[in-house]
Amino acid sequence: MAASIRPLPAPPAPPRSSCWRRQRLRSSSRAGSDSTDNLSETCPRLPVGSSRLSVTELGSRFARFLAASSASSLGTGLHLVAIPLLASSLTRDPRIIAALAAASSVPSLLLALPVGAWVDRSHRGRLMVGSDLACAALLGGLVSLLLLGQLELWHLFAVSAALGVAELVFGTSSFALLPSSVDKGKLVEANGYLSTSSSVGSGIVGPAVGGAAYTAEPVLPFLANGVSYLISAVLIGSFAWHKQPKEPSAPTSVETRGQRARTYLADITAGAAFIKDNRSTRTLLVLVASSSIFGWLPEATLVLYAKEELHLTDRGFGIFLAATTLGAVVGGLLSGRLFRRLGVSRLLIVTYATYGLLLIPPAFLTSGVAVGVLAFIQGIPLIACNSTTRSLQQTIVPANLLGRVSAVFRIVGAATVPLSLTLGGFLGHWIGLRPVWAIAGTGFVLVLLLELKGVRQISRDTDRALSPTA
Repeated sequence: MAASIRPLPAPPAPPRSSCWRRQRLRSSSRAGSDSTDNLSETCPRLPVGSSRLSVTELGSRFARFLAASSASSLGTGLHLVAIPLLASSLTRDPRIIAALAAASSVPSLLLALPVGAWVDRSHRGRLMVGSDLACAALLGGLVSLLLLGQLELWHLFAVSAALGVAELVFGTSSFALLPSSVDKGKLVEANGYLSTSSSVGSGIVGPAVGGAAYTAEPVLPFLANGVSYLISAVLIGSFAWHKQPKEPSAPTSVETRGQRARTYLADITAGAAFIKDNRSTRTLLVLVASSSIFGWLPEATLVLYAKEELHLTDRGFGIFLAATTLGAVVGGLLSGRLFRRLGVSRLLIVTYATYGLLLIPPAFLTSGVAVGVLAFIQGIPLIACNSTTRSLQQTIVPANLLGRVSAVFRIVGAATVPLSLTLGGFLGHWIGLRPVWAIAGTGFVLVLLLELKGVRQISRDTDRALSPTA
């Protein structure tokens, strides 16, 4: 139940989850249809069976993708600890610290749609490399200011916001690039490995090393994170710098300023239009958004719940937070096997139901050990759900819309997480800390029950798309 690995509606970038942790439609009818007649060209048959594919079996391109993810996730974990420590050395005002934490999220709300359209019109691999190099340069500037003793609080805000923009471009590009880097029948396995890498690097190893590195020398975590960006750029560029095939463009015509504005608006909102008219993708968005809303609801008062209700020490609280991360590692490794054994609809139902139901017992338990065990178990479906929904998006959505659809998911995440945290804080104050858990679990399960028809539609669409006769 650690906040660092709670799934977000916006698909996190495989190599970086955040900087704190880190072609136009061919026709409007193609975007606006619930049918899956066009899916066969983008969705090859998924392998069946229960064996887990190794990284080698996923191909050399993905191996480099995963290596980039591992390097950058470790750097993100270092950065995750160092930024609040550095900020606290400049100010003790909690409002400023909170505002700084939110600075990197603002670009997702303001720029996700135009960035999504840009990604679908551009070379995704080169955008990723350019974003990595920009982040490395920003951190180099931050390290220089630290060494010169010239760092001021506004510099941290500027760097955090700029990193947020660069990583928005990187995350949207990487989500759209992955289906061309690994066979689509192996996407669940690939996303599982990426989720595991992110959990280990940014959720376990990075934070553990980051605190010690900052204590030794404040510039070390930022320097290491900058190096991780450079490593990621080299690895991504080694296989994604080639010429990217372009979608055929529509004939050009003379347009008035108003017509150009309407064309641009329709272009950047094409992802939202596709989600609106495609039942399967719409159901995925609802499920992921509900996991964000109800999954984050208890997080606002988690530390108070752990100390006041479970009577955990500071050390015990740290172990408690690590439990879900460890479960997430297991879930990431098992996600491909679970997908092949259970199939689409059963996996979604079983994992989402398990995740939601496990939110309820903490409302009644008094043992920190028991809640920690539940947190570990919950981490398994948490990442399995995340890997599966990401893979289904990458399979169902046409390649020329992946960036814009990803942008919509990212916007929903950027909006629902702070809303959920705020609501959780008020509920904890009004009705107590324990009832928040019961409300979160009950709400999550109710949403799943309401979306069962949509889950079955996802299964039918996938089966039809993967049919040899499709």
